[in-house]
Amino acid sequence: MEILSILFLVLCLLAHCNAYLIAPQRQHKTAMRTKSEAPVIPEKAPLPTVLQQIVDERQEFQIHLGRAMDTLRKDMQNILTELPDFSIYHDELEVLDPSGVQLIGLEKYKSAIAFLQTFCRFWFAPKPVVQHRMVYDFCRSSIRIAWHAVLVPKVPWGRPLHVDGISLYTLDPTSGLISQHKIEKLVINQSPAQPPYGILSLLQQDALRLASPAPPLVGAIVQRK
Repeated sequence: MEILSILFLVLCLLAHCNAYLIAPQRQHKTAMRTKSEAPVIPEKAPLPTVLQQIVDERQEFQIHLGRAMDTLRKDMQNILTELPDFSIYHDELEVLDPSGVQLIGLEKYKSAIAFLQTFCRFWFAPKPVVQHRMVYDFCRSSIRIAWHAVLVPKVPWGRPLHVDGISLYTLDPTSGLISQHKIEKLVINQSPAQPPYGILSLLQQDALRLASPAPPLVGAIVQRK
């Protein structure tokens, strides 16, 4: 009986020792497995100086582009009644229309917009309807706006005018400001604009149904400037 008791104690001690040795091994294996399963995120290598400068300039251009598109989207619906935000335009802004009239300088552009609004207030009923659709033309690197305006003359014999056009806005790559505004495919009541008559002259001619062409008002303004 004493021998059996001694053997039983020895077996119990061996079992206890095995449990003590195996537990740390299991914990170590679990920790190693958890560590190996964790995703390894490689560190981002810095770009060369030239490439980083290009990336920074591109990001800055995108910021200016987004601001210009947001401002134009807000201004277009009231372009015939309210002054737009001129902070998105370059001081040396170039403006072209189908009549061949060319404006150089932001101040002349401001004067032309103010004159256009005064002209519309004098000849046409208030609150003209202006609809537009804006996209970014990657081929020309410019903002493209197709717009449609409905103007109702104040004269009793006048008929509503449906004016369609496309405006292209090009941004200066250095400053991020709009450096050119070009008007293309100007159509009034399905009649395309032909040189030397500009926007205002065609509006006046169609509103009054004149038999002879009206003088190119925009061109006269530019010449007086």
